[in-house]
Amino acid sequence: MEQFQAFCRREKEGLGVITGEEMDFLATHDAWRGYPRIHICQERIEGISGPILQGVIHHEMAHALHHGTPEFYTFRFSKRLQAAGNSHGLDFSRLQQCVYFLSVAIKDWEVVEWLARVGLGFSQIALLEYVVSDTEEERRAWDAVCDFPTLRKIALAAFLKTLLPIEVMITIGVDGAQALKIRWDKAYEWLSERDRGALSGLARYTMTCEGGAFQDRLEKAVLHLFTYA
Repeated sequence: MEQFQAFCRREKEGLGVITGEEMDFLATHDAWRGYPRIHICQERIEGISGPILQGVIHHEMAHALHHGTPEFYTFRFSKRLQAAGNSHGLDFSRLQQCVYFLSVAIKDWEVVEWLARVGLGFSQIALLEYVVSDTEEERRAWDAVCDFPTLRKIALAAFLKTLLPIEVMITIGVDGAQALKIRWDKAYEWLSERDRGALSGLARYTMTCEGGAFQDRLEKAVLHLFTYA
């Protein structure tokens, strides 16, 4: 895992890539070099059950198919977006974090929706059940930032990564999606009812932003987060 993390750092430094520093994914994808790549660290997936690993492979392959160009990894910070960020207390560094986390959530929503429509929603149910089974690290992070309005927005954007795919599978009617939402509610019960409601509202709004360029849909979701959360 240390070698993988060092590889990622060298890649990002060499290409001038700025992303979040979280490395807790079972696998990752990118298109920083102009073509899609998938990275799987063997050490990270040791002991992971077959159904979960199948969900990981399906998920990353769908990203390669749908998000395999630099368009989905190079973000636009329009004057309107920067002005909105400033008005809500987000300097450019924090705005970058917010945009990055929401971009992850939106891309995950898109691949899970596609997988569900081609009959592979079952593998994403297994994967998301695994992901939401342990939110202790997120709870600790939330306890540290929940009293700071700007940091709350960034954290909520990060939490949307699991909720948005669940909501889209409920909309499509994937077996097990409603039960998974109940599990999500229990896993995030340390969030207030108001905050869970804000997340659900943001998820529903984001799902209405279909069509158009990825950057346009991403900016709409970020602006909505500023006013909604």
